[in-house]
Amino acid sequence: MDKKRTFFIWLMMAAFVTMLAYLFGATWWLAIIIGVLVVAAIVGGATGFMYWKQKKLLESAAKFNIDLKNGKINPADLRRMYFSGGKARTDALFIASRAMNCSVQEAERQLSTKMTKQSAQQEMAKIQGKQNSKQKRWGTKLR
Repeated sequence: MDKKRTFFIWLMMAAFVTMLAYLFGATWWLAIIIGVLVVAAIVGGATGFMYWKQKKLLESAAKFNIDLKNGKINPADLRRMYFSGGKARTDALFIASRAMNCSVQEAERQLSTKMTKQSAQQEMAKIQGKQNSKQKRWGTKLR
């Protein structure tokens, strides 16, 4: 939402709470103060809660060597986080769904598949093939 729409919604919430306070017998100036304070408390509480949840997610990911602030997500670390279970599993699903731009169900399907030795070797060969094509194209060696 843009800032104008957000401000309008906050204003409407304050007007509603002010009207309720006035109908329950508060004076008009006290009703306005009550409306503004209630909306400020709601917005502040929601902002604090979201900050706290984000901090917990960053701490949970840091335990598995995933740096979300810089966007460094190693698929192996994400899979390790997923298979550890508990809250880390739900956090891994959330991170994977955001990183892959897909639904949580699709992320779970991709993370839950066990990687065999052959599929891991094929994946490494594909990655090395991409690196070799970059070297040939640019004439430099990547190390």
